[in-house]
Amino acid sequence: MRAIGGPPAHIEHMKMRWGDMDALGHMNNAVYFRYFEQARISWFDRLTPGCAAHAEGPILGSIRCRFRLPVVYPANLAVAVRAGKPRNSSFVLESVISDEGDAPRIYATSEAVMVWVDLAAGKSRPLPDWFRKRLQQ
Repeated sequence: MRAIGGPPAHIEHMKMRWGDMDALGHMNNAVYFRYFEQARISWFDRLTPGCAAHAEGPILGSIRCRFRLPVVYPANLAVAVRAGKPRNSSFVLESVISDEGDAPRIYATSEAVMVWVDLAAGKSRPLPDWFRKRLQQ
């Protein structure tokens, strides 16, 4: 994964739920993606209030995850989100799930490519200037 660097654009604090565990006693692999999603959506809601009513916006183009350590219940987690440089119609989000009380203890990292689309047409569009500026702040 490419290191975007710099301070996080957003940090989402979450508590692991009992039901997030699998039969092996640690957080199920699919749940990591839900945590990444929640942090991504919270960041986007803060960045663009009321964007749900717009005719265009970002969708998930691809995502990959590197599982580093198993999360074991109970756990207080921090999911940090960093945005990369904007491209023509996309941008990269790097996310890190770490222990809230021990930040160097990293459980997983992800890299997601977000694509700006016309939601009705289902086709990519160039990132609008207003959004590009917000990404670069």
